[in-house]
Amino acid sequence: MRVDRHWSEKSLAEMTERDWRIFRKDFSISYKGSRVPRPMRSWSESKLGSELLLAVERAGYRKPSPIQMAAIPLGLSQRDVIGIAETGSSKTAAFVLPMMSYIAHLPPIKDENGPYAVVLAPTRELAQQIEVEAVKFANHLGIRVVSVVGGQQIEGQALKLKQGCEIVIATPGRLLDCLESRYAVLNQCNYVVLDEADRMIDMGFEP
Repeated sequence: MRVDRHWSEKSLAEMTERDWRIFRKDFSISYKGSRVPRPMRSWSESKLGSELLLAVERAGYRKPSPIQMAAIPLGLSQRDVIGIAETGSSKTAAFVLPMMSYIAHLPPIKDENGPYAVVLAPTRELAQQIEVEAVKFANHLGIRVVSVVGGQQIEGQALKLKQGCEIVIATPGRLLDCLESRYAVLNQCNYVVLDEADRMIDMGFEP
């Protein structure tokens, strides 16, 4: 009797439904939703493109984490996603990489007509952490990232916005200030990420 091999010994084409069930169980990946794309088993099997994969390698990402395995294929298919993962699970890359892939196919932003994407975070410290992670990949693609947070002079941030950028990483209050002062417009923004959305709601930013 032939004993079936473990999924780790199989190519992508050889994976059966049973293999995918075991894979998801091995990495504690679960979904709610219909027509959910398969998780990715490795970076090489993702559809991120050669330039982004090179940036991933240079950033020192050897194996994708479970939230990256699950969320990146969803992001690349431009589905709305609510991702839940514990702290330290590298979830920032799980939303930054599909965002970069989306923006890489668009023309560069000219002047203050951007951004294409906005990431909102509840605190300045978290926004700055996201910025550091985003810049790792953005620099390889010529994508400009601007941080718009409280505790810093708004004039300097406004100047960067006026010069043009593809991604804005912001705290809610400072983004509202920039919009009300016409430093930023969101006419072309089709990609929005709320990091720690539950915390922002607790802080009163839901409206």
